[in-house]
Amino acid sequence: MIQKRSDQIAEGLRQRILSGELPPGARLENESALTARLSTSKWTLREALKSLETQGLVRIRSGPGGGASITEVSADTANELLWNFCFSRDLSIPDIYALRKLLEPALARQVTPLLDEEALARLSATAGRCCSYRREGRGVAEREDEINFHNLLAAASPNPLLRFLIEFLNGLLLKVVAAQHLDPALADIDLNYYGHDYHLELIEAFRARDAERAARLMYEHMEAAEDYMAEVAALAERGVSPRDDSEDS
Repeated sequence: MIQKRSDQIAEGLRQRILSGELPPGARLENESALTARLSTSKWTLREALKSLETQGLVRIRSGPGGGASITEVSADTANELLWNFCFSRDLSIPDIYALRKLLEPALARQVTPLLDEEALARLSATAGRCCSYRREGRGVAEREDEINFHNLLAAASPNPLLRFLIEFLNGLLLKVVAAQHLDPALADIDLNYYGHDYHLELIEAFRARDAERAARLMYEHMEAAEDYMAEVAALAERGVSPRDDSEDS
């Protein structure tokens, strides 16, 4: 299949960007110079640059002093594109946890010897906030900080791909929970503390530099989390409304 001229131009520029020939911050030639060098029309060039902008590879500014400059692809841009892809598929909570159960224990094992006192203090503070949010009935804040605990661990990883995948899955989980209206307040209150308990045990393992214990705890944590979300999904499917904690007082 013959590529459109705009696609050919976009691919040529993309290869130069990915190879480092055009690093982040570099400016492309102005439109007149580019159209002349590439023997194309300004409309074809603009279509090619728009494609690269959609991919997060260039930023286009109009007006005096404008033009196209190379940008570093951000994790946010990559996440948004992949989230859109995942939501176009029949994605389930078990699909996400199948990967989390593989990656999170590996992450815990890897970062155990790398976490310094400052990192451990941040983890402890996050775990403490989760418990407080639960007592205050602030479910959204609680869920976000539970995920933030895992993102803090990912930030300590020297492996950029592992770090990206962990953060991507965590963000995807939050979006799926919101999209499917899976309110953890539906589940029994005792189950809502499982995350906090596992986080505290993980911090103990990190402080002891016990990588194998940390990996084992993380796997158990992921299994418990998956079971918990399965219960929430089952209750939501039955149309159960979130509990009113005032009824228990």
